[in-house]
Amino acid sequence: MNKHVEKAMELRNNVPMVSNCAQTIMCAYAEELGLTDEQASNIACNFGGGMKCGGVCGAVTAGLMVLGAKGVESPAVIGKFRQAIAQNHEGMLDCSELLRANIEKGGDKKTHCDGMIKESIEMIDSLLQG
Repeated sequence: MNKHVEKAMELRNNVPMVSNCAQTIMCAYAEELGLTDEQASNIACNFGGGMKCGGVCGAVTAGLMVLGAKGVESPAVIGKFRQAIAQNHEGMLDCSELLRANIEKGGDKKTHCDGMIKESIEMIDSLLQG
């Protein structure tokens, strides 16, 4: 497991869990972005749960935030990030649709969201290395 995934899973396993998916990803990269965990958490607080209304998954939006903070703004790279995640989820990127499909498959929310976080972080790191 890479260092970003490890930090993210530490945050997700805190009891009580206080970080949404977007906050978790931003905090996993906070130090190298020159942010405190509190700043990273505050920036991402309104993006969890698909911007708190079931829109685009917070793991996706946080991934885009991290890529932007790292200077990645190429439409081709950003498109690759979004398309890769969508392809892994039958074309879905919206939180409400992803959670509904997960429930229909018998999955639980935490496991699903943890998986989305890991997937986003792995894609971020892959794109930054490539």
